[in-house]
Amino acid sequence: MTMQIKLAATLISSFVLSTIGSAALHAQTKTSPAFWITETLEVSDQAAFLNVIKAVPATLQPFGGQYIVLGGQIAPGEGPPPRRITIVAFESLEKAQQWFDSSEATAARAEAQKFAKIRSYFVEGIPK
Repeated sequence: MTMQIKLAATLISSFVLSTIGSAALHAQTKTSPAFWITETLEVSDQAAFLNVIKAVPATLQPFGGQYIVLGGQIAPGEGPPPRRITIVAFESLEKAQQWFDSSEATAARAEAQKFAKIRSYFVEGIPK
């Protein structure tokens, strides 16, 4: 083989391998979104509860949290439905837990629990 053919073959091989490697690396670095789900089971003071939860959106912004579901009509399926449901999406479970552990979110949850019985949990979604 001439030197030019060897050089061309090497360049093409390098390009193909780097493209495959880049795709594999990209696939490995995909993050899974996470969702914080709250189910309001009982409310002792509706007006006070709704007033308290108005503070939550501001606590979400620094962590990239976005509402997916905020109240809305609930149609029963299996078992008794909660009175209210909220779903907040985050970029990752790590971001969701950082928000959950923040002093602002902790204070908002403590205040809301004075007026309602709430169950909440995180669910990791399918990688993007």
